[in-house]
Amino acid sequence: MNRRKFILSTVGTATLNMLGYSCINRTNCTDGDNSSEYIAGVTLQEHRDELESRLFDEYLPFWDNGGYDKAYGGFICNLNSDGIPVDDEKFIWYQGRAIWVYSYLYNHFGRHPEHLEIARSTRDFMVKHMYLGDGRWAELVHRNGKVIRGIGPGSDVYGWLFAANGLAEYFRISGNEEDIRLVKESIWAAVKAYDAPHYQQGTDFEGLRIQGHSMVLIRLLPQLLNYHNDDELEKLLDFHADKLMTAFYNPRYRISNERLNHDYSRIPGEEGSMFLGHSLETQWMLMQLALQKKDQVLFEKAKNNFRRYLEMGWDHIFDGWASEDYHVFGGEHHILGTDYATKTMWAHVEILIGCMLVIEHAGEAWAWDWYQRTWEYVKKTFCLGAGAWEQAVNRQGEPVSREKWGIHPMRRGNYHQPRFLMLNILSLNRMIQRGQK
Repeated sequence: MNRRKFILSTVGTATLNMLGYSCINRTNCTDGDNSSEYIAGVTLQEHRDELESRLFDEYLPFWDNGGYDKAYGGFICNLNSDGIPVDDEKFIWYQGRAIWVYSYLYNHFGRHPEHLEIARSTRDFMVKHMYLGDGRWAELVHRNGKVIRGIGPGSDVYGWLFAANGLAEYFRISGNEEDIRLVKESIWAAVKAYDAPHYQQGTDFEGLRIQGHSMVLIRLLPQLLNYHNDDELEKLLDFHADKLMTAFYNPRYRISNERLNHDYSRIPGEEGSMFLGHSLETQWMLMQLALQKKDQVLFEKAKNNFRRYLEMGWDHIFDGWASEDYHVFGGEHHILGTDYATKTMWAHVEILIGCMLVIEHAGEAWAWDWYQRTWEYVKKTFCLGAGAWEQAVNRQGEPVSREKWGIHPMRRGNYHQPRFLMLNILSLNRMIQRGQK
C-alpha cells in the first residue's frame, strides 16, 4: 500500500500548515512568553529543570552501580534498590533499549563521550554475543556472553525489534553499514516470524496478530526513515499504521483490541477486551507519526483515542491508572470495566509523553490537567528512591512485583523512564524557546 492509499484508507486527507513541531489548532496558542506558563504547578523552565535533574542526577548515576557492566559491556537489569545486580543475566530487550537510550542521549543532549561509550560497548556486546544470524537474536545470556536461552518459544519478536531500534539510533552516530544491515535484517526477520501462520508469541494461540508488535514498528520505522530512505520499509510502516487504525481499533466499542486472528479478524469473545497500556501508548506514537506525515486528521483521531483510554483507565478512588485489562462486558474470568489490581510505572510515563504532545501541539486544557494529575501520582508512588523508579504498585499505591507476567521481582526498567524524561525535556525546551521568540 502506498502512502497516499494508506492515508485515504485510514483517515482521509488533510491539508496542513505545520512543520514537524508547529502548533496544530492549539486552543491556547499565543505569541506571548510561554516560558512563564505553568505546568504541573511550576513554570515550564522549573519543570524542565526538575526532569533534567531526575535524568542526569538520579537515573543515569543509578546504573553506574553495576547495572551497566563496565567490564563486558551491556546491561544487567535484575538489581536491588541500590542498583547492585542480584544475578548476571542480560536480556535482549534491555540491551537494545539501552543502546537506544544512550545513543539518543548522545545525539540530543550534548554529545557527551561517556554516553557514546556506553552505547558503543553495549552495541558491541550485543552484536558479538547475542546475534544468531539472519536477523535473529538470543533472548538471554550470562554476563560474559554465554547463551542461556537462544530463540525463545514462539519466536517472540519484541527483542529483535528492540535490538533494531537501538542499532538504528546508534547508526546515526557510527554511520557503520554493518549497523544498518543488522537493523534491516532484524526488522525483516521479525516480520517473517510474525507473518508465519503458527506464530505464538509464547502462548498456546497460534497465528496471533498483536497490537504491541505493530506499535513497536510504528515507533521504530519513522525514526529510521527520517535519515535512511527505504521504499519497502515505508510500505511496512504504512501497512502497520493502517492496521492499527482499521483492524485493531474496534469502532463498535471505541476501544483497541490487543489480539486478533491471523487474518486480522476479531477473536470471538475478545471483541470487548483491551490491553489499556499498549492501546494508550500506541496513540501517542500515532500522534507523533501524524506530525511527521503532516496529517491533521490522524493526529485528531489518535489524540481523541488517547484521551478516551486515559479516562477509561483512571482510578477515581485511589488515583493512578490501570494499565492492564479493560473489558466492555463482564465474564467468568474477568470483571466488567477496569482491573485496578496493578498500576505500572511504564504506563504512567506513557500518559505523560502523550499529554505533553497534546500540550505542545494542540494546547488543550484537558492535557495540562491530566499531566499534572499523573505527574503528582508518579512522584508519590513510583519515585520512592533515586534512580530507577518502582516498576508497579497495587491499587492503593504500594509496591508489588510483576512475577505473574514472568518478570523478575527485582527487574529495573532501563527504557520507559529515561525515554519519558528525554522526550518531555525536549518538548519543554521547544515550548520555552517558542515563548522567548
